[in-house]
Amino acid sequence: MARPDALTHAETRLVDHGEALTRDEVAAVAALPLDALPDLVALAHRVRLACCGPTVELESLINAKSGACPEDCAFCSQSARFHTDVDVYPFLDLGDVVEAARATRAAGATQFCIVVAVRNPEERLLQRVLDAVAAIHAETGLEVACSLGLLEPSQAARLAEAGVRRYNHNLETCRAVFPSICTTHTYDDRVETARLATAAGMELCCGGILGLGETLEQRIDFAFELADLAPSEVPVNFLDPRPGTPLEERQLLSAREALQAIALFRLVLPSAWLRLAGGRERVLGELQGMGMLAGANALIVGNYLTTQGRAPDEDVALLDALGMPVADGPGEGRFVVDETGAHSRPARVPIPVRGDGGHAPTLSGDAPSR
Repeated sequence: MARPDALTHAETRLVDHGEALTRDEVAAVAALPLDALPDLVALAHRVRLACCGPTVELESLINAKSGACPEDCAFCSQSARFHTDVDVYPFLDLGDVVEAARATRAAGATQFCIVVAVRNPEERLLQRVLDAVAAIHAETGLEVACSLGLLEPSQAARLAEAGVRRYNHNLETCRAVFPSICTTHTYDDRVETARLATAAGMELCCGGILGLGETLEQRIDFAFELADLAPSEVPVNFLDPRPGTPLEERQLLSAREALQAIALFRLVLPSAWLRLAGGRERVLGELQGMGMLAGANALIVGNYLTTQGRAPDEDVALLDALGMPVADGPGEGRFVVDETGAHSRPARVPIPVRGDGGHAPTLSGDAPSR
């Protein structure tokens, strides 16, 4: 079967000319039958290699404060408004957070994300997060990301000054669908915090959840809305319905729909870290390797906020089988696309690690052998 013209046109624009696709061009690719999915996956992989290179970034996260969130996000078992069996606990002890960061480094990850279930961080919580960031830097050398809900400008500035590299604040879904998913804050509230994070000097990690009831057209809208914020990282989660939430009966995306979505996101966001995250085990199943070949170049390893993931060594083995090298240290493996083409972003000054004479380690020695 001949390759569809829409894919040839998209490759010429993205790979040969380094030009962004229009929404109509992406919609033409999305309109292709799923029988054309292998060709779309192959194109997305070529775009990923051209714009980002072969490196895969691994990240682990810790749910440092769980449950009792006042917001009503319909997918979230941590909302106090729903009757779920999620664990509820205040911010973890500093030692527990640092120990989790050490385990993250030992698993080969290069970044550690602190997540708390709140609308926004009050002063006491923010200070505990800042203390944890300093301790993780000193003990492990890992990059630290945070996800603390809605921010004020002064809070974003303090996080940036503390050396938080990325701030995670997902849009969750497109503007048109968001009011059906959350009513306690608005889509624009989330956009404002995303912009505050980048204005303060942090990289933006901003993505969402696929399978919340959006149409394929709305999935494309979502990708372009994310692109407008120029995130360095885009987490791609797949709804794994949680008992007790309003979406507990929602049907899972099919693996083919998920692969199509990953590939389309890569075409819209050619130079972003596209990170497969929650729900990938259930939705993609044995096709997780295909997800990496469909344009993804980053993974959450280990467990998620309220659901179980799989052992990090399984993901490292998968990447080894695919011939995809793991990013080997803080600040490495980052790529940008600008008027001069695709190239590495210079690494930031390494964070000294206690007891090593002031030299930041690479993490390849701590990763399972590949």
